[in-house]
Amino acid sequence: MNNTIDTMRLLVEERARNVLTRTKIPRFDILKVSEPTELFPEIYQPLVSLILQGEKRLTIGKHILNYTAGHIFIASVELPVIGEITQASATAPYLALRLTFDRAVVADLLRDVSGPIKSADTRSFCVNQASDKLADAWLRMLQLLEQPEEIAVMAPLLEREILFRLLRSPHGAVLRQVASIDSRFDQIRNALVWIRTNYATAFRIEHLADVANMSPSAFHRGFKASTGLSPLQYQKHLRLYEARRILFAKSGDVASVALAVGYESLSQFTREYARLFGTPPARDVRGLRANVSSDPSLLYGSSLEY
Repeated sequence: MNNTIDTMRLLVEERARNVLTRTKIPRFDILKVSEPTELFPEIYQPLVSLILQGEKRLTIGKHILNYTAGHIFIASVELPVIGEITQASATAPYLALRLTFDRAVVADLLRDVSGPIKSADTRSFCVNQASDKLADAWLRMLQLLEQPEEIAVMAPLLEREILFRLLRSPHGAVLRQVASIDSRFDQIRNALVWIRTNYATAFRIEHLADVANMSPSAFHRGFKASTGLSPLQYQKHLRLYEARRILFAKSGDVASVALAVGYESLSQFTREYARLFGTPPARDVRGLRANVSSDPSLLYGSSLEY
């Protein structure tokens, strides 16, 4: 597989423009970072990524995941994470490919797949080594960028192959969750959707348990096992990420933004914002604007507007 990864690395180095390079293939992106980063919070969409060079560390709740070239990361739900590029340089940048899942495509594939599939993991994310067949499918998807006239026909076929290889691998259980095939996870997803839709609204665990059709204790355990966060922590991350996006996008009053995302206390908002992002809101946004004025893609993944 090393030769396949090396070939992809060379192809990506030719095409990568900024931190995030959108390709002509739907939902298929290239990532490049030329130096180690500080911890940066993001909201990951359901996706699979393949690292080609460098190293990355993700913190999801109390879980810490380290992965390097040849490893894939899969998330089956929108996950608040804190990421850190731990190995990258101008001569050997961090390079990765990312395919954001289309739930309809995953569900359609699952209807066509026969044979045993591993039982569902309790978590909605995982890291593992990519198989040779999976790496080869990624390579052919990347090479398709050299024949743009073939993308409309071939990209959907190669996407299905990548998903098929994932489904038949140890990651298959996580992929099933993307399409809500696992009944237990489907119950948790109902609550996740409610929180994302109503992130500015206070809730009681009992209400979310009703949404998930579970007992409060079973729901709380299942939610934390799946996402790595408690329901309240999950909501808090969504609120703070959205507040950061709003403050960056618009010159606004911090107090009004805090209220808009569900905080009644400005001091609590400022305290929790600084704890997550490292500095108070106004100072953080000034730094963001200075760093990304020439490259807005540095903020990829931080918005609730998926």
